[in-house]
Amino acid sequence: MKKLLEEVKKTVVFLGKIDNQKNSQFYATGFLVSVQNIYHLLTAKHVVLNIKTGKLQDNEMFAFFNSKDGGIAYRSIKDIKRDFGINWIFHQNPEVDIGIIPFGLDPQKDDVKIIPDEMFLLSDDIFELYDVFFLSYQPGIKFQKRIAPIIRSGTISIINEDKTFYVDAPAFPGNSGSPVFLKPSPIRFVDNGISIGGDKLGGKFVGIIGEYIPYQEVAISTQTGRPRVIFEENTGLSKVWSVIFIREILKSNAFIEQLNKLVKKMRAATSLNSR
Repeated sequence: MKKLLEEVKKTVVFLGKIDNQKNSQFYATGFLVSVQNIYHLLTAKHVVLNIKTGKLQDNEMFAFFNSKDGGIAYRSIKDIKRDFGINWIFHQNPEVDIGIIPFGLDPQKDDVKIIPDEMFLLSDDIFELYDVFFLSYQPGIKFQKRIAPIIRSGTISIINEDKTFYVDAPAFPGNSGSPVFLKPSPIRFVDNGISIGGDKLGGKFVGIIGEYIPYQEVAISTQTGRPRVIFEENTGLSKVWSVIFIREILKSNAFIEQLNKLVKKMRAATSLNSR
């Protein structure tokens, strides 16, 4: 378990901005995957797109991660988009809260990992009551020399018909975009009961945190009998967009078209540099 955690922690990046005093200010979470040997950054769609205006809000966004020299490195999303002629790709269904973009990294200097394709687990292979954990940036915790995501764990509470699911693990602002994994266990649920023995699913990647599920309480005036104040609380449940939605984005025409253009551009640059 310790080795697994050390590996998956390195897939997580913090998203934020740099203020006028050159101080980093984090506000969300992302993680790294690879498609055709090109690094990609995933996070929640609402982190980079203003839902009300439909406009991107990433001009001042940076991704922060650890470097192999013991410090914290960062990349400007704006600069990456400009230098490589790329942009965020979203699901064809506007309700799906996932965004993905190619992301430049230096394996020689950057202390990062990707979530490999073989770790992806479709929602059809999981059941309610499975234990999970996710890794996030959490406001209120100060990070000085290294990026260190917090770990929250819980249980799959319900798998919805649309292939999203809720986990009994509270998420908060800053946790959006966190990767979710199955927790290693000697016991697994199968169609006809339980299986005891070797754990083949532990550590599998199952989805991305979208938001916490709120509930509301209404304060009623004793004089008028009308509602006066609405209190919103965190139910302790968090919505997870399963791997199937990420797969659908990776198979979309928009994603494939951008990826092919980027691959051609990189090959052309490699050819020029080799002359």
